[in-house]
Amino acid sequence: MVIKKITYLLSSIFFLASCTQDTSISVLCEKDSKDNYLLKWELFPDLDNIPVEIYMSDNDTIFPSSPLRVVNSGDYIAVINDTIHNMHRKYFRLKVGGKMSGVVTNRYFELDSIQNFRDIGGYYTNDNRQIRWGKIFRSGNFANMTRKDAQELNELGVKTVLDMRSQDAREKYANYMQSSCYIRIPVISNGYNSISKQIIDGHFLRGDAIIYTQDIYKDMVENYSEQFALMFDYLCNEDNYPVAYHCYLGKDQSGLASYLLLRALDVSPETAEDDYMGSNLGIDRSKLIKRVDTLSESMQEALTMLTKTDLAYLKYGISWMRTKSGSVDDYMTEELRLTPDKRKKLREILLY
Repeated sequence: MVIKKITYLLSSIFFLASCTQDTSISVLCEKDSKDNYLLKWELFPDLDNIPVEIYMSDNDTIFPSSPLRVVNSGDYIAVINDTIHNMHRKYFRLKVGGKMSGVVTNRYFELDSIQNFRDIGGYYTNDNRQIRWGKIFRSGNFANMTRKDAQELNELGVKTVLDMRSQDAREKYANYMQSSCYIRIPVISNGYNSISKQIIDGHFLRGDAIIYTQDIYKDMVENYSEQFALMFDYLCNEDNYPVAYHCYLGKDQSGLASYLLLRALDVSPETAEDDYMGSNLGIDRSKLIKRVDTLSESMQEALTMLTKTDLAYLKYGISWMRTKSGSVDDYMTEELRLTPDKRKKLREILLY
């Protein structure tokens, strides 16, 4: 797996744990091109020469009693090379000052033909519980999945795939995955397939892309609440996990779905928004249209606006939720049938 722009760190994917009464540690985990795990941390206040114990496990809930390595807090980074056991995903916890951090692992995955595949685990709720890793993934479409991609998803144990692509998307799916249940839940009617042709023909410009995307979010909120409610019905069944849901690029239908899920789990709006913006790291525009660099400037602007994640789009959708129901919480309750019992069930399944 290739490193995912590790120089760009989202504050929402730091994991906080109290170390002493006055000290806390923030930890981020990434993978590099050599399949090494990179652990980065910060202490507050910033203190050097404090031992940092690193614990590693194949299981996100069971860790050994002895650390894998002890490093100096002033190093700020540790490279974990696990060439012997790298077929299994690794999870880490760091101990500083006798206190243990939360569980961390890599969020992003670099796959051959699947864009923007990432784990939703690791985020913290308002009552300081952590979302479990390896339970639920969001992604771009699986239509051209390679056998190598399928092997990666099989190793992650993905059991249920929810396809949220638009109604005009073909049900093209290379079903290389083992024991996967594939379910179509189309959200919106016309997707990117027809739009990409218009871009190439020069009939779809920057302003068109902005209006089109705004209309998508209004449409999803006003006309597809039943589909999102069905998604939550699947997520409330523990037998379906691990689950992966996807749309074309993993940023619009999947982006709104993830925002609603995180809010249902009582994650802060700011963290849910940061997760939404994470699609800007996961989408490689050069893979969307062949020889994209040969397109005219106006065509490239349209493609950029169509494929970038802008918080304004999400907030536009949220504004329609408030118009319809008064608040995001009321929208989830009234339109998505997310009763208190369902939200409690989601927390039981997805939180440590």
